[in-house]
Amino acid sequence: MDRLEASILLEKRTTLIKDFLAGEKINFLEALTCILDEYFYTVFEKSISARKMVVSGKPFAIIALGGYGRKEQCIHSDIDLLILFDQSVPPEVEAFVQELLYPLWDARFEVGYAVRNIEECIAMSFERFDILTTVLDARFICGASLVYSSFMENFRSRLSGKQLKKTLTYLYEHGEKRLEDFGDSTYLVAPDLKSGFGGLRDYHTLLWYAKIKSNIKSRRDLEYYGFLSHFEYASLEDSLAYIWDIRNRLHNITGRKCDTLHFEYQTEMASLLGYKGKARQPNVELFLGELHAKMEFLKQLNQITFEDILSNCKIKKESTLSKPAKTEGLVLRNRRLTFANTVIILQKPDLLLKIFLESGQTKTPLSIEAMRVVSEFRHLVDDQVITDPRCVKMFKRILALSYWKFNVLNVMLTTGILERFIPEFSALVNKIQYNHYHLFPVDKHSIRCVQVINSFKEPGTTLMNTLYAGVFKEIRSKNVLLMAALLHDIGKSDPAKEHSKRGVKIAGPILDRLGFNPTEKQDVLFLIQHHLLLAKTATRRDIFDEETAVSTANTVGKIRLLRMLFLLTVADSKATGPKAWNDWTENLIKDLFLKTMGIIRTGELASKKTQRLIDKKKMEVLALLREGWREEEANTQLDSMSRRYLLYVPALNIVAHINLYRNLGDKNFIWQITKESASDIRTVSICGKDKPGFYSKIAGIFFLNQIDIVASQAYSLGDSHILDIFKVKPPKDLIFEKEKWKKMENDLIQALDDDHFLDNALGKIPGTLSISSGKKPEANQVRIDNETSSFFTIIEVLTYDFPGLLFSVTNALYRNGLNVNVAMVGGKIDQVIDIFYVKDINDDQKIKSEEKLEHIKTSILNSLPHICAKEVLNEKN
Repeated sequence: MDRLEASILLEKRTTLIKDFLAGEKINFLEALTCILDEYFYTVFEKSISARKMVVSGKPFAIIALGGYGRKEQCIHSDIDLLILFDQSVPPEVEAFVQELLYPLWDARFEVGYAVRNIEECIAMSFERFDILTTVLDARFICGASLVYSSFMENFRSRLSGKQLKKTLTYLYEHGEKRLEDFGDSTYLVAPDLKSGFGGLRDYHTLLWYAKIKSNIKSRRDLEYYGFLSHFEYASLEDSLAYIWDIRNRLHNITGRKCDTLHFEYQTEMASLLGYKGKARQPNVELFLGELHAKMEFLKQLNQITFEDILSNCKIKKESTLSKPAKTEGLVLRNRRLTFANTVIILQKPDLLLKIFLESGQTKTPLSIEAMRVVSEFRHLVDDQVITDPRCVKMFKRILALSYWKFNVLNVMLTTGILERFIPEFSALVNKIQYNHYHLFPVDKHSIRCVQVINSFKEPGTTLMNTLYAGVFKEIRSKNVLLMAALLHDIGKSDPAKEHSKRGVKIAGPILDRLGFNPTEKQDVLFLIQHHLLLAKTATRRDIFDEETAVSTANTVGKIRLLRMLFLLTVADSKATGPKAWNDWTENLIKDLFLKTMGIIRTGELASKKTQRLIDKKKMEVLALLREGWREEEANTQLDSMSRRYLLYVPALNIVAHINLYRNLGDKNFIWQITKESASDIRTVSICGKDKPGFYSKIAGIFFLNQIDIVASQAYSLGDSHILDIFKVKPPKDLIFEKEKWKKMENDLIQALDDDHFLDNALGKIPGTLSISSGKKPEANQVRIDNETSSFFTIIEVLTYDFPGLLFSVTNALYRNGLNVNVAMVGGKIDQVIDIFYVKDINDDQKIKSEEKLEHIKTSILNSLPHICAKEVLNEKN
């Protein structure tokens, strides 16, 4: 019988979803809730076990919780139920649960339930925040209504008493943690529609707050009880309808509960919603632009809710009277800035900027009504306003007042004022960068970059933050740095062109209009053109090669430019996302900055300072090598080592490597495997005779034995020996790790003796690589740099990561008669960039023949898998 009811439910649900996807005008969420309610009514009415419990004096209520309780059921949302008894829970309830829920589970509905009595449920509500909020959303479905009403009266009584302040504190702290865990979805390229800031949970927070404070019964009461104005409520309904539409379509596309709008679904979603793109702005950007705007509104509501929670823990009646603000024409109402009236804006259009200046200075947010007014009157910010020196000065001050936690510049963007003041910025609005490297659209990324720069005003708690604060303090024209941060990606308006150079052309007229003098203008343009210089050089070149720092110093030339470029680089990387910024990247950029600073400041060649550091390092090593080594022998060994090795490697590690070399004897190689402290990484230090293809064969052995390479460095030890250091993940079976390393050692012995030992491993390299990124994937690239280094040919390989990548590339280099002297394995971001400093095996020189360079490039490309777009397989309902 109950399975029949479940099949009827499935049939109704399928029809309802079909109608929704066909575009029929229905209240889909409420309709889906209703057919679930009908199922529970029917099963309850026909249940013998339910009847027995009622007859025996154990009446109970079936209560909907969470989204189901709010009548906001989405296609694959969980169905949360509470089976509630007045006092004791009878054993017969188990049979009823089987009747009620087993058919739903068999039909693959996600159903969560709890069986409680009233006292248990109330006690747990005030112990756990997740239970408290589900109870706030509780809705009676069927059964004993008196049990439900008794429960809710009891709950409300305790909530409005001693539990009130604790509950409001829970609500606030949960919101803070949610921002930390999920981030600001109004900034993200792949937003979380539910839990991120700007997601549905912001609306839920407002609803819970209103239920706690005023015991409202429905969303409509938010306007009736004064939590929202009529305009705000209408905007809320519009935003919710839009986001729920997307969420349901996303559930349908993925065939499961999925609330993150990942890259691979965005283009399809834009098409389903009927967006028509243009040449310079594809439909997906138009779609995400509107989505971000709706989510921005929900975020603003959430921020207002948070302010109310903080100031109304005692539930004081809030005054609705307006108080004058510092700026004439502005008033404070409910702790938010707004305009005294709209007529005054027509008389003084500069108020459209002044409201943001006062907001930043006093940390007072604009009311939602004020933001609407700004948006409607933004046309008044015309050429006369944006060239007015007083308004320009105000704008520069606003730039310096934009912080992550109080984001006045982002509100300017949301209301359209930023685009009016800098019309060229409009081409960046909602501009999506389709890779896993950039988390934010270009406009939000640029604003985030400004915010990071402003954060350097405070030294913070770490040594690196102290360094940034110290450098920031030395910068005289901070407006130059902030404007460069805002405009550094302005050239991305045209993705077909190199954005740094194009950015210089676009930014020039902007800077003239904003009154920057010739020196300031040139500085901003230099920073825009070279904003990637330090990051690319630090991560793609050997910074321990003195030529690298000298070349950077020659490009930058002036200390003031280097300081600003350094902070802009840090801010740009931090604003891009965690995959562009980590401890490794941070230290590389810092080291390059300090080395370049030393060269510019003293005019001293890198080699002189380098030699002093090397001499100091040698003394440290000699002091550690006293036992068992003659000083002459130790000096000979140190003199045979490359300068970059002596600079880069700590003294203790050098001692370990020297001892490794001493124990080599007649063997082709010897290795040492150490475990990194507080890390699941193994460091493999391999000392061996410099045989052709040595580095490639090590990489091949790791690939053959399914060992993932995290990073590597290659060094020469004199003319006849080498030292390769790999950081790798351990074997999967840690119990037999020792045996696995022994097997790999034997494999390497064979590979060095037999040049064809690894031929079978090459056959395991994939021929095709399917990439899912939301757009057509980038093709493999090989770039050859014969200018940067006087001694090496530098080869950059840009591709997507796959097992055996390092082996595949280095084997191609080996087969082309090249020796890998320095290897820099790039981090796994969206694409991998591996850098190799190579020389010809025969004459130990860089490769000069254009024909051979072209042949090398072709060989490497042929060794890589063909890249194609991955088809998204949609599991439809």
